[in-house]
Amino acid sequence: MNRKTVAIGLDCPTNSLFENWLAQGLLPNLAALRSESSQGVLSHHKKYSNQNSWIPFLTGRSLDTIDYWVSTYKPKSYSNSNHCLYNMHDHQPFYAVGDKARVIMFDLPVAISNNVKGIQVAGWASELNETFSASEPPFVLDEIHQKYGMDPKLEGALKFYNKDLDRHGLSYRVPSSYDIAGLSSFRDKILASTATRGKICREFLQRDDWDLFLSVFSEIHVGGHTLWHLSQNHPLAMMADNFAVDPLLEIYQAVDHEIGLIADMVGDHDLLIFSVDSLVNDCLENARSLFLPEFLYRWNFPGSAALAKGDATAPLPEPRLDYPLHWRDEVWKLRTDDGERHLQSPQEQSENNDTFNWQPTNWYKPVWDQMRAFALPSVADGYIRINVKGREARGLVEPADYQRTCSEISQQLCELVDARTGRAMVERVISVRSDPFANNSRQTPADLIVLWQEESPTDVVDSPLVGRIGPVPYFRPGGHQKQGSKIDNFFMIRAADCPPGKRFCEGSLEDLPATILSRMGIVPPEHFDGTALQLLSDTECA
Repeated sequence: MNRKTVAIGLDCPTNSLFENWLAQGLLPNLAALRSESSQGVLSHHKKYSNQNSWIPFLTGRSLDTIDYWVSTYKPKSYSNSNHCLYNMHDHQPFYAVGDKARVIMFDLPVAISNNVKGIQVAGWASELNETFSASEPPFVLDEIHQKYGMDPKLEGALKFYNKDLDRHGLSYRVPSSYDIAGLSSFRDKILASTATRGKICREFLQRDDWDLFLSVFSEIHVGGHTLWHLSQNHPLAMMADNFAVDPLLEIYQAVDHEIGLIADMVGDHDLLIFSVDSLVNDCLENARSLFLPEFLYRWNFPGSAALAKGDATAPLPEPRLDYPLHWRDEVWKLRTDDGERHLQSPQEQSENNDTFNWQPTNWYKPVWDQMRAFALPSVADGYIRINVKGREARGLVEPADYQRTCSEISQQLCELVDARTGRAMVERVISVRSDPFANNSRQTPADLIVLWQEESPTDVVDSPLVGRIGPVPYFRPGGHQKQGSKIDNFFMIRAADCPPGKRFCEGSLEDLPATILSRMGIVPPEHFDGTALQLLSDTECA
């Protein structure tokens, strides 16, 4: 007989905030659970995509041994498309163990598996801004919607069609970082989502037909992206004066409250709380999505500018606070006459069901075949593709000039500076392949990956080659870390055989699935890269 296990994830709590608020007594339920549990640390290194942070936990596989990309690029058509974890059917989740365990999975960011005995619900209130709701059995999601309603964030959501998945979905509206009323309303929706998620979890837990219950509180992730500047140090931090209470803390405390209710209900069953990823000040969005594609446009077409043409000889204006529209629409308003002629509007891309329509990088697509190098849309670092003859349909760069072109771009990017601080914008540029025709399915389609500075966000940059880009509005104030960053995720297990204060040996995210299955009495599959974590002895802890 399997040991009943409840595993609850916290999606992207900022490590320093979490520890500080725990120490201050602001998260009493999680603090109490920690005092009653054995604890451990799970390290994770960022690779290629922010969404990839979930993959080791979901699959038990290391990112070094698994093929999955959030986007694809086809050099013969200069086309790209956006995927999400709902599309990850080639790699079964760790809890797909057939008859070995009865599982209830509620709202993890993953596709429904055909090898799970029990209940699966996906897309009720995902952090991903591409929601594809589904359940198995199918009627379960209908029952949830009838009793509890849809995710409150989906009020007024946009409908879209994903051509690659051949599915319709919903995309919730993220308010402008400058819209006080919109941010306040969005905070209320996140709080309502948190409370409703807790109610649904508790209803499932009251059933007796499960061995493993899995869910995640994604609301911390959503709140961190949208409300960071109303809580933490940021160039727009002055806007926090419009809020009597820290709205990000409110969300952490709402999750803490629901975790406390779940912990009380779980009783003597094993309870595991874990985190995945960690949010920080967003230094990547403007850099990868706007500054990089515009820099490459100007590098390719000297004397031209498509977006946010600035004057590097003029004094810098104070940052504006009057950007009421969504970032996408405010940035599109900054187009030049050249931009009007050459770029594809986000409205047109939206009508064409292009799910990257929100990202300026994607607007340059009509001129990719006319550029020696161009930026690919990304949800992580800056991606650059060289337009190579014989590889791309209308390549411009001779294969013999590939390395020289990569070096030239890298050098020029390293001269890009934050116009407000003078700080270099680029930490380094990674060369992905020495041979442009090398084809490795475990590599990104980019030829160069640009890693940006993470000291502070900026709205304007200067280049000695292409001039000033900006000022521009900030997008989401909270963001992710660059590739290679080491994230320390925490986990705690409250169980009869996990003494309070004891520690597990340090592991990686892919070790957690093997740990859960092993504790349930299920042998982890041989294809797992992770192994079950063991408690340290008193001597080892000392």
